Amino acid sequence: MQRSRPLQLVRSLRAASLPKSRQYASVPAPEPGYPTGEEFLAKKVAIKHHAEQTTALWRNISIFACVPIIIGGTYWVIETEKKHAEHKEAHPHEYIEYPYLNRRTRQFPWGPNSLFFNPHAQKDMSEA
Repeated sequence: MQRSRPLQLVRSLRAASLPKSRQYASVPAPEPGYPTGEEFLAKKVAIKHHAEQTTALWRNISIFACVPIIIGGTYWVIETEKKHAEHKEAHPHEYIEYPYLNRRTRQFPWGPNSLFFNPHAQKDMSEA
């Protein structure tokens, strides 16, 4: 019992020395020079006006710059892909038989070809 008494004394002294929680706002009061009601409303109107101008600017950029660029890019890609398709028709893919490719001791569960078989790029192993 005597051991607990000094311990209680230490605890009570320590608790007394700890700062108490703050009872009021932790933010200092605003200094003079903060906007008054009229200044605040004027600033709010100015911010709204600026937001409207910025929105109109980006709307115009989107309509008059981005849309034509997308249309032009789409046209260019379509023309390029047409040329590429014509080239592929003129020069079809030739399969080269390498001795180390398609060596199988048994079939896959789904058949002789790979799971993602593409007849335009791979040899059909059911014919081999």
